[in-house]
Amino acid sequence: MSLDQSLHADREAISELGRQMLVDGLTKGTGGNISVKSGDAIAISPSGVPYDEIQPDDVSVLEDDEVVAGSTNPSSEYPMHSRILRQRDDVGAVVHTHSPYASTFASLGEPVPASHYLIAFVGDRIPVAAYEAPASEALADAALDALGGEYTACLLANHGVIATGPTAEAAYEVALMVEYCARIHYQALGVGDPVLLPDEEVEHLASRFADYGQTGDGWAGPDPAVAVSEERWNDLEPERKAVSSHGRKMLEQGLTEGTGGNISAQQGDLVAISPSGMPYDEIDPEDVPLATLDAEHVAGDRQPSSEVRMHTGILRERDDAGAVVHTHSPYASTFASLREPVPASHYLVAFAGQEIPVSGYATYGTQELADLALDALGEEYDACLLANHGVIALGEDVADAFEVALMVEYCARIHYQASNVGEPTLLPDEEVQRLVGVFEEYGQN
Repeated sequence: MSLDQSLHADREAISELGRQMLVDGLTKGTGGNISVKSGDAIAISPSGVPYDEIQPDDVSVLEDDEVVAGSTNPSSEYPMHSRILRQRDDVGAVVHTHSPYASTFASLGEPVPASHYLIAFVGDRIPVAAYEAPASEALADAALDALGGEYTACLLANHGVIATGPTAEAAYEVALMVEYCARIHYQALGVGDPVLLPDEEVEHLASRFADYGQTGDGWAGPDPAVAVSEERWNDLEPERKAVSSHGRKMLEQGLTEGTGGNISAQQGDLVAISPSGMPYDEIDPEDVPLATLDAEHVAGDRQPSSEVRMHTGILRERDDAGAVVHTHSPYASTFASLREPVPASHYLVAFAGQEIPVSGYATYGTQELADLALDALGEEYDACLLANHGVIALGEDVADAFEVALMVEYCARIHYQASNVGEPTLLPDEEVQRLVGVFEEYGQN
């Protein structure tokens, strides 16, 4: 790819991600900025232009700090972007946001600690840079000091967030994770004392995230010796379609951020499951791989979710379940980081059982986590929280499991909000048990 082609792609990415920052609530108005490095050139969002009006040709391109392309002035924060891009060899893009939960901790001058496992996208915490005037060289120095050589993001005191990555899309994913982790920690502090993950676990998670997602063109797919027939692949088209469509719904309904979470649907001895690390709005049915109930990949050119062991283990052990939805929904994940179950302060908790229990903590994608999830679910619960992680919901099919996931988040939100202003009244066990029976027959015949 020529430099001109590369810069055109970078300018398009900046234009598109600027719009996405507004959609995802990572900024307001014209706040924040995005930059991408290509060789000696840096493309950066223009100064003071609303993101929904920025076209690729509006994006400024600078070489040796001189504008060489673009119809507008570059962002006033160019010095900070330029310094980071030139001094961190591992950084190819910078996303600067004013996301509200992270900016709250920035205004407190407090780092965000490891109350959720996704903090490992950044490091053992999200550090805070000392306050310096916006658009100043001193702010660039402060941001570089906070990032050091190991952090992929930092807070800017009384200001916002800097997130970095090898590409604009990777840096944007880090920015999403910063805001998500800040939100979970903020909410957990509002009703209790969040449990923090030990440094050695976060370090282990960071090493895992280094290989997260698809492996690119080198991925050869399943072993032909165990691959299923084309006929069997076609048989599971309804399940693959359900996984694809409900992944999009997870984003629309606010049940996850970025590429977090996963969905599976069983047909006989095979399971269709979300591919690892793909944005949900890009997953089509043909991208959804198949695995056996023993978690062996047998069809599809995409790697199965890293949580394939947990999904297949649950589907193998729970005869009443035909699908699993795993979310990172924010209110339920708040109680997961507190390691507290959600009790019956709302009658819809009966979609899950007597309460929404919480499992012990284990590293994502491991057999240990699969075992802990099964222990928490037992035979009677259709959902549980995963400590410092998220939610597992079960159903006869994907639509049913998705409905349970929605009810888990709703009940967690109601209990969180009620706990913020008083002492929620809990329904008696016998009434919840009656409701569990009612919901077993809920809906059309």
